[in-house]
Amino acid sequence: MAAEDDLTADLVVDRLGGHAAVVLRLDPGRMREDLSVVGRLDRNRWNTRLCQGDRSVVLDGGCAVYWRKPTRPEAHPGADERWRAHENTTALLGLLKAARLRVWVDDPTVVAAVRSKPAQLAAAARVGFTVPDTLLTSDPDAVRTFVAAHRDRVVVKAQTQRHTTFIPTTRLRASDNQAAIAGTVHYLQALVEDRAFDARVTVVGDRVFAAAIAHDELDCRDAPVDHHEAITAPGHIARACVEHVRDLGLAYSALDFVVDRRGVWHYLETNVVGEFGAIETYTGLPISAAIARLLVHGPTTPPEPARM
Repeated sequence: MAAEDDLTADLVVDRLGGHAAVVLRLDPGRMREDLSVVGRLDRNRWNTRLCQGDRSVVLDGGCAVYWRKPTRPEAHPGADERWRAHENTTALLGLLKAARLRVWVDDPTVVAAVRSKPAQLAAAARVGFTVPDTLLTSDPDAVRTFVAAHRDRVVVKAQTQRHTTFIPTTRLRASDNQAAIAGTVHYLQALVEDRAFDARVTVVGDRVFAAAIAHDELDCRDAPVDHHEAITAPGHIARACVEHVRDLGLAYSALDFVVDRRGVWHYLETNVVGEFGAIETYTGLPISAAIARLLVHGPTTPPEPARM
């Protein structure tokens, strides 16, 4: 379940190849007439079949779902299109949730519950990650105190990128206008000292793929995408990453770290539907193959319900 122009999802579909009996690639937010959906409630149980051309899938224990980034209904320009997309997305998600699927990668209702930074940071601390000192506040005085305590070594981040242009991670200093904080809750963190490199750790089931990202930018999203190198994460970090993703109730996530020159890994955030296409392209890490394997064979250990 992904947008039609999602090249990252295409990687997974390509890797599925002949390993899955039937593969249906569809976008519930932009559903076409060639897809037929029939769900029937029979004796307190839903029986659902999806058909597309000569291919059909029954939603049962042999079915796996890769739900990535379908077209958002609100992305359509017309009211009728938005309504139709909402109806289709709501119905398909409901039928999938009612089925006894073998594996979700990942259930979007769980994803929605664990996107919030407070939940992620608390979960990260539970598994023993080093988490930078963090403040969420709309109080200018609290910001001034925080910035002073960290000797002007503070960054401010956007919690979402919705309804705006891209907002990068930005330095915040005592000389800045702190009064502008009032009225909006801002997300502040202590800046990690002596950064050696950034790291992206992608977890697929119980497998861990780590990449170092070397750059001189404050925000790695501003860095050239080809400065990636496959590395081996320390054992305790790899184990904690798997535990953290399971703790969130997920099978897949991409975790961001800053690694300092002492070798300490500082946790930043969990991208619950994080991109991996560039990482795989520039490092050769077989992330899409691991996702395909998870979809075909299921998890070795089912994810636990999310703990908030």
